[in-house]
Amino acid sequence: MRSKEFRSLVTSLARAGEEQEPRCPHTTMCGGCAFQDRRYSDQVAAKAEALNRLFASTEQLAPCLPAQPLEVVASPDPYAYRTRMDYVATKGRFGLRARGKFNYIVELETCHLIPPAAFAAAKAIWNSATELGLPDYNLRTHEGFLRYVVVRRSPTDALLLAVVTAEGAQYEPAMHALAQVALAQPGVVGFHWLLNASRTDLSFGTPVRNWGNATLLMRAGATELAIGPNTFFQNNVHLLERLLDDVRDAVIAASVPGQALPTVGDLYGGVGTLALHLAPHAATVMCVEAVEESAVLAARNAEAHGVTNVQAFAQEVLPFLQSSAASQLDLVVADPPRTGLGPEVCAELLRLAPARIVYVSCNPLTQIEDLQLLTRRYRVEQLQGYDMFPHTPHVETMAILDLSA
Repeated sequence: MRSKEFRSLVTSLARAGEEQEPRCPHTTMCGGCAFQDRRYSDQVAAKAEALNRLFASTEQLAPCLPAQPLEVVASPDPYAYRTRMDYVATKGRFGLRARGKFNYIVELETCHLIPPAAFAAAKAIWNSATELGLPDYNLRTHEGFLRYVVVRRSPTDALLLAVVTAEGAQYEPAMHALAQVALAQPGVVGFHWLLNASRTDLSFGTPVRNWGNATLLMRAGATELAIGPNTFFQNNVHLLERLLDDVRDAVIAASVPGQALPTVGDLYGGVGTLALHLAPHAATVMCVEAVEESAVLAARNAEAHGVTNVQAFAQEVLPFLQSSAASQLDLVVADPPRTGLGPEVCAELLRLAPARIVYVSCNPLTQIEDLQLLTRRYRVEQLQGYDMFPHTPHVETMAILDLSA
């Protein structure tokens, strides 16, 4: 099954759910949500049905899967759940792309994916930028300056704001004025100016300057993690702890009572979110992250909590595994990007043969490709879904794999 086919399957199953009045007036057009007009429990059931069909349709993999159907954990609240929102600024509009229309922006007056105060702060940035004469960016002609207004939001509703711009050193005085507007918004602790000088449409950029705090503290379980404007972090504030606890429980369950605590490889470890959650239950956690900014923050986050058994490696996962000795890692936790692990990383995991792999995926299609390779030596003990993005076709999965005897 291809990505478009899976999205269509989820969409058709969700649209068959019971109708309800959507909260947002932009629901029929905005690409930020697709199913706000369907009962949330029916959305979750649709995603579970779609995932079960997807995994069952893979003939090679189906015999290696658990007998019990996969279930999807619902978000405790399907609204105001996102820890990051990227609002587009183009052609005199501030908002999100229309569903299925990349170049058309739905101008938003409200957004229920983040708390009202967070949306108001982002909209205030846009309004002030217009008043200050900062021209927005034209997606077709690639002219202009202001490209994105980005909101990072913590579980305590503290905000780190950023604007992503094209080149424009002449706008530095106006950017300083815009920063003062940002810092005056309720809950805002810091403001970043990020540069994306390319034609590529990205809501990330090279830091130019920041005002106020450089990072935002994100509570995750018992820890607070500093994140930056470009660093990855799980995007559902309500479901984060459940996912962390499930990964931790999978690691604890694989530990042998009476024996030494395991050495855990935390692959694609970001700012150390999982590593710090697992640290009390491991001898060592090796947190491997290719993005240097995130790896540096992972080391700082460990130090800030007095955690000495987390080692942060600013390195690509593949060469890290290639340089590891067989049996060096007792357990592996992996949370790769949408492209998945890939054949080379899977081959290294098969060589290293950790006793258990806990594989968190934001793309079930690439996860299936990886599982077909890993099940040469592993059996899938459990599959679990997580509705990290309510009202959308996206769904995350966790697979627990144990080394076959």
